[in-house]
Amino acid sequence: MKFQKKTLGYTSNLSCNENLRPKKLALYILPVIAMISWGSAFANCTVGKTPVNQEMEYVDICDKENDCKKFSRLVMGTDHLIQANWVVDGQQEISDEELHAILDEAVKLGINTFDTSPIYVGNIEDKLGKWLDYKNSEIHEDGFYSNGSLNPDRNLYTISKGGFPLDLYYSQKLDSGSHSEELLTVLREQGLLGEKPTITDDGGIEVKNAPSGTYSSRLYGSEEQIKSRVSGELHHTANHLSNDITVYLMHRDDADFFKFDEIDRPQTPVNRILKALSAQEITDKVWQIGVSNWRTPRVNESLKLASENSDLLKPVLNSPYFSLFEMSERSIHAGGIQVFHKEMSSPEFQKGIKIMSYSPLGGFSILDKPEPRWQNAKASAKEKYDAGDPYWKNVFYSIFTEDNRQRYERVVQFTDDFNSEHCTIYTVDQMINAYALAHERADMLAVGPITIPQLRRTVASLGLSKMLTDDDLEYLYDGVVVKQ
Repeated sequence: MKFQKKTLGYTSNLSCNENLRPKKLALYILPVIAMISWGSAFANCTVGKTPVNQEMEYVDICDKENDCKKFSRLVMGTDHLIQANWVVDGQQEISDEELHAILDEAVKLGINTFDTSPIYVGNIEDKLGKWLDYKNSEIHEDGFYSNGSLNPDRNLYTISKGGFPLDLYYSQKLDSGSHSEELLTVLREQGLLGEKPTITDDGGIEVKNAPSGTYSSRLYGSEEQIKSRVSGELHHTANHLSNDITVYLMHRDDADFFKFDEIDRPQTPVNRILKALSAQEITDKVWQIGVSNWRTPRVNESLKLASENSDLLKPVLNSPYFSLFEMSERSIHAGGIQVFHKEMSSPEFQKGIKIMSYSPLGGFSILDKPEPRWQNAKASAKEKYDAGDPYWKNVFYSIFTEDNRQRYERVVQFTDDFNSEHCTIYTVDQMINAYALAHERADMLAVGPITIPQLRRTVASLGLSKMLTDDDLEYLYDGVVVKQ
C-alpha cells in the first residue's frame, strides 16, 4: 500500500522535536480499544522514527460584520471527562485537581475551544466555568504554552448547547405549553396519558411510566414558546459560564421520540426557530449560534434564510456525528444525525458553515481485559445491554455491525502497515482520529480524551492526518484498494 503526504489549508504552527516520542500506552477511549502488535511495525526499522510533532491548527469563525475569532481545530469535549465507570467498572469520578490538570494541558497544547452542555455528566459545565474564571488570567503569557505561537487570540472559547428535547423518562411529565398532537396520541395509545390528565403544580401534565427514550421537543410550537424554552436552558449555561458563551448550538432539531424512535410529524419551520434564536433574550448571552444533529436540508435552509434576512443570526457551526464507525439505522442517541464519508469528502457539502463533527472514535469507551479485540468489546457492550442500560441498548445495535467490524480489522492492520512503511509508532486511536481529520469538510473535530497521555496522542493525530491520502480514506472506509 502506498502512502503519500497530503497538505490541507489550515493555519498551523509546525515544529519537529526529536525528544517527543509517543509511548506505548493503553488506549483508553476507542470504539473498540485495541493494542496493536508493536514488534512487527519496526521489523525493517533500525530506529523507530518519531512522528512529526504537529502543533495546533486554527479556524476562523466570523460574525456577520466579519469580526473573527481563531478556534482551535481540535475542540476539547467534556461529556465524559470526569464520568465514573466510563472506562472500567469501579472507576472513580476524577477530582477537580485532576480535571484542572487535563484542561491546563489542553491549553498548553494549543486547544482554546471547549465543548460542553448543562446536561453533560458530573455537572461538568459548571466545573468548566469555574476553571475558566481563574484560567483566563494565565493564558496571556507565552510561557504557559508548549510553544509561544499557540492560541494566537490569547483567549478561551466555549461551545455549549440547548434545544435538547424534554426527557419524559426522567421528568415523567410534559412541560407547560403546547406539544405536538402526534406525540400526545402516542402517549395516549401507550396508556401513559389519561383522558383526564393530572396537572402538575408548575402547569405541566403528568405522564405515567414513560419508558427511556421518550422525548418532547423544545423547538415545537410558537416562536414565543421556543424562545421561552431555550431561554430556560440558556439561563443555566449563562450562570455556569459567567455569561461568556461563544457559540450556542441547538443540539437537536424539532422532533419527538418514543423509545428512541422519531415520531413522524411535520417539523417546526426553520424560519420560526431562527427568529426565536435571534431574539435579544438569546443574543445578549451568546456571540454566535449553530446547530447540531440537524439533517442537511434543514442546515442548508437555515443558511439560506439567514443570508436573505439580516435580522436572523446565521448559524456558524454544525456538529454532526462522523466516524469511521458508522451508526446503523439505530442512532447512538435519540435524534443523533450522522454525516458520511462521501459527503465529508466533498467541498460542496453544507457549504457556508463550519463543520465540527463529534465522536470520531465511535462515541463510547471500553477497556477490555485481558486483550482488547472486537469480540471482547462487543461482549462487554452486550453485558451492559442485557443489564438494561438505555444508552447501551442503542450503542450495541448502532455500532457493532458487520461493516464496522471489518473497518475495525482494516484500521488495525492499516496502522501496523503504516508504521512499518514510515518507521513510526502511531496508535490505532490516532489513526481513527486522523481519518476524521483528513476529510475535506472536517473543519474542526470535537474530541474526548480523558487522560493527559491520550490528550497528547490526540493532538499528534493532526500531523498524521496530513500523511493520509484520499485513497487511504477510501480503503479504510470500504476496503477498496486503488491500483497505482
